[in-house]
Amino acid sequence: MNALVQKVAETLAREAAPEKIILFGSHATGDAKAESDIDLLVVESGEFGGGKSRRKELVRLSRAVAEFPVPIDLLIYSRREVEQWKTSVNHVVARAMREGKVLYERP
Repeated sequence: MNALVQKVAETLAREAAPEKIILFGSHATGDAKAESDIDLLVVESGEFGGGKSRRKELVRLSRAVAEFPVPIDLLIYSRREVEQWKTSVNHVVARAMREGKVLYERP
């Protein structure tokens, strides 16, 4: 994993205080090319809905990492949603959990 990916994860950890940040896709499998984006699953403890908007959180975190010179694909799910989808055959969360690498985990 390169230093840029780690810096992106550190920025997200500061901004979101998530439970976990998981790298998946080509950067996690070692198949990344120069033009590859960074795929990250951000696992938050709170539920979305009511007073917490997933869209607003995604916009906020996307702005926080906009300074980095590489495309970053962020997925944001609650812990409950990750538990629900992690064993699904075709859900991106399941793929991230199977092949991903944990970059950050709240102590």
